[in-house]
Amino acid sequence: MATSSIPETMRSLCTRRFGPPSRWEIADLPTPKITRGDEVLVRVHAAAINPTDVGGAMGRYWPAFSVPLPFKIGYDLAGTVAAIGNEVTKVKVGDEVFCCLPFKDREKYGTGSVSEYALITETLVISKPKNLNFVEAASIPLVALTAVQMFDKVPGGVDGKTVFVPAGLSGVGSVAAQMAKNAYGAGKVITTVSTTKLSMVDDVLGRGVVDETIDYTKTNPAKTIPQNSVDVMIDSIGASFSSLALLKRGGMIVACAGPPPSGRNVRNISTEVPFLIEKILDFLDAITRWWVGRYQVKFDSVLMNPNGSELERIKDWVEEGKIKPVVGRVLKFANLEGIKEECTRIMKGKGGVGKVVINVITD
Repeated sequence: MATSSIPETMRSLCTRRFGPPSRWEIADLPTPKITRGDEVLVRVHAAAINPTDVGGAMGRYWPAFSVPLPFKIGYDLAGTVAAIGNEVTKVKVGDEVFCCLPFKDREKYGTGSVSEYALITETLVISKPKNLNFVEAASIPLVALTAVQMFDKVPGGVDGKTVFVPAGLSGVGSVAAQMAKNAYGAGKVITTVSTTKLSMVDDVLGRGVVDETIDYTKTNPAKTIPQNSVDVMIDSIGASFSSLALLKRGGMIVACAGPPPSGRNVRNISTEVPFLIEKILDFLDAITRWWVGRYQVKFDSVLMNPNGSELERIKDWVEEGKIKPVVGRVLKFANLEGIKEECTRIMKGKGGVGKVVINVITD
């Protein structure tokens, strides 16, 4: 095993019992150890916070998943390779990488990107985009992978089509809007933001990415967008049902929020899901599809599963300038109160612009 100097313990943002961010702490926990030839230990430089991190720390995934305590927080990270197993060939010690930690094998890998070290398999580690620093790179994996997997659900793609991406300055929304136009060739992209963010859309996403921006605080998008005019809706905020009339016959909604995921999707990211819960989720998914189908619209949902080849595609788009990171507040790892404050905002669904990123180390 190739390695650099690695301590026995590390600092990690965690919670010892499920609950809101006010219960979180920075604790000294054992540094993960490589036990397989295909594993990579990453020295984390920066890590991003997503709503799913807050939900996990609050225990929302139990009993669908076995969640060990203390629960280490975070999935997204960028850093340098600290050690590799003897079968690893893709990266070497010292390489700059970024990745999204897996939901599977939670006991060993699981969460924990807001830690000084994180363990992951070689297949999920990708070289950091050359044009991004660690903070920018850490903001991308989970939301971009979610967006890619949503677009990949659309038969025939979105080239030349009208795509509705609500909340265009949110985590998933900001990446999905850029992907729709710059990577997948959408003919028209429509989004929604609040009044104070109207002037930010072109600056943040790039001029020409969004063709129509609606101030949802003043106008109901369902009454502003013509009915039967949208080909595809990429829904990351749970607006699928209220937007059904906007979709053309034969159009499609892909959601990562709102209706519960199917049991099949949940089992795809974890084999720990109890059989009864899987079947209940499949039943609820069937009801959703039936309801949406009454409008002659197709529906599918995505529960993001980390994928190295997809992240490699995202890296290429970033280096080509097709996708740029949207970073909001950047916090120091030692600023626990600031972290709690921002994560409480995320928990309450109060919108900011861009991802919250934590600088784990600055050297």
